[in-house]
Amino acid sequence: MRNPAIQAELVKLARVLQTEISELEHLDYLEAERLRTLREGITEALFEKFRSTFTGFARLSSMLPLAISARISERVLGPTLSGRIAGEMPPEKAIDLAARLSDSFLADTCLHIDPVRAKPIIAGFPVDRAIAITRLLLERGEMITMGRFVDVLPQQTLFAATDAIEDESDLLKIGFFVENSAQLDRVIEHLDTRRREAIVTAAAAEGLWPEVIATLLRIGQTSRLAMAELAMAQEAAILDSLIRAATEDDLWPALLQIADEMPSSVIGTLAHEPAFAEAAVVRSVIDSVIANDLWTRFRNQTPSMGATRLARVLEVAADERKPFLWELDRRLHEGDSDLAALREASAQLPPATRARAHNACANGLLAATLAADA
Repeated sequence: MRNPAIQAELVKLARVLQTEISELEHLDYLEAERLRTLREGITEALFEKFRSTFTGFARLSSMLPLAISARISERVLGPTLSGRIAGEMPPEKAIDLAARLSDSFLADTCLHIDPVRAKPIIAGFPVDRAIAITRLLLERGEMITMGRFVDVLPQQTLFAATDAIEDESDLLKIGFFVENSAQLDRVIEHLDTRRREAIVTAAAAEGLWPEVIATLLRIGQTSRLAMAELAMAQEAAILDSLIRAATEDDLWPALLQIADEMPSSVIGTLAHEPAFAEAAVVRSVIDSVIANDLWTRFRNQTPSMGATRLARVLEVAADERKPFLWELDRRLHEGDSDLAALREASAQLPPATRARAHNACANGLLAATLAADA
C-alpha cells in the first residue's frame, strides 16, 4: 500500500539529507508524524550548527549597500548560503535585498530557505514577484519547495499563486507536500467548480487518487464533502479508475470514512460500477475491512450497495474469505439496518453458494438467513 503522507515525508527527508529516496525506504515503517519530527530535528540541528556563521553574514549584509550585498549574494555566497542567511536578516532589509536579485537566483535560493524562519519576509514579499518565482519553480518541477512555501504564504499571495498554476495535476503534486491543512482548505475553497472537476480528472488520468484522498482527509469537512460529491458525479471511466486505485493502494479506509460523513453513499455509487463486481476488488474491500477493523463503517454502507453487489460480496467471501462471513454473522443483531439488505442479497445466491456461505457463518442471523433462503 502506498501511504501518501509517509511518501511525502520520505521525499522531504531525502531533500534535507541530499540523498535519494531509495536510500531511506527502510524508514517507511515509521508513521508520517515521526518522520516529520525526525526531519525537523535534523533541519534544526544542521541550522544551529552553523547559526553563528549565518548570523554574522546577515549582520555584515545589513551594513553594506544593497547593490554590493546583492552582488556578493549572487557571485560569492550562492543560493545555499544566501537562503540560510535570509532567515537571520531583518525582514525589511531582506525584502529590499531581494528586489536587487534576479528571479532565477531567488528561485534557486528558495530551495535552501526555511519558510518558517523566513515567514516575516514572505509576508511582505511583493505578490507579482512571488508569482514570477512560482512559475520558475514550476518549470523546474520543484513541487517540494512550492509545497513548503504554501504552508506560510499570506492569503493574497496564496490565491494568486494558485491562479498562476494552470495545470491541476501540478496543484495535486504540490498539495502532496503541504503540511498546513488550513492552507489546503483555503486553496480548495478558492477553486471554482471547473477547477475542482479538473483536479478529479487529473487524479484519474495520472494515477493520483492516493494524493487526492489524502488531501481530502486533511481539509475541512465542508470542502471535503463538496469534493467527494463532485467526484461521485463523474463519468464511469473516472469512477472505474478510483475503484482500481482503491484496490491497489487500499484506499477503502479513507473512502469509508468519507462515506460516513456524506448524505449520499460513496460506496453505493462505486458499487454500481462494473469494476466493483470483480473478485479482486471485492477481496480488497473484504481484506481492508478485516485488517483495519472497518466493520461499522462497512455495514453502514451495505444497504446502499444494492442486492446484486452485496450478493457478490457474499459469494466471493464464501469462496475465498470465509472468516469475513463468520465475523459479520457474529456482529449481526435483529433490527440492524444492514440485516434486511443481507437477506435480500442472500436470496440472489445460487443454492450451492448459499450453502458454502452458510457453512462459513457463526450460527447467527446471517446463517439463519442463508439457511432459510436455501
